[in-house]
Amino acid sequence: MENLDAKTKNILKQLQNNFKLETKPFKRIANEVGCTEEEVIETIDNCCNNGIIKRIGAAVKPQNAGYSANALTAWKVPPEKIHEVGTELAEIKEVSHCYDRECPKGWDYNLFVMIHGRSKEELEEIIKNISERFDLKEYKVFNTVRELKKTSMKYF
Repeated sequence: MENLDAKTKNILKQLQNNFKLETKPFKRIANEVGCTEEEVIETIDNCCNNGIIKRIGAAVKPQNAGYSANALTAWKVPPEKIHEVGTELAEIKEVSHCYDRECPKGWDYNLFVMIHGRSKEELEEIIKNISERFDLKEYKVFNTVRELKKTSMKYF
């Protein structure tokens, strides 16, 4: 991030600050930064192509979309299968986050998945189906009690 020029940093600052829902968001950003709308779009495209940003998207609160049951599940996956299983789990529509994480000694659950259901029963059914589909018998479920913070990371 240190190698970015000032214009790129300023454009990324605008993107990370609650991207506004409007007709011409890139035009507004161009006016804020002092460049053209085309330069904004080109800069964003370059950032995507260079892996600086992954995508631009909406962050929907699951409960506002009818998903009232949410749980972080920690799965014990054989290391040689973690990429395969994780990639497939990430494609499930009820999964919003899927991470292979380093774990402390004695904690054998290495794949962390956030799953959303419309009810506790639906959530339990999704977890059961994942367990059966991938033959994963060992897992821990951490149900969400309440959301304390949900924001995008601020880099600048």
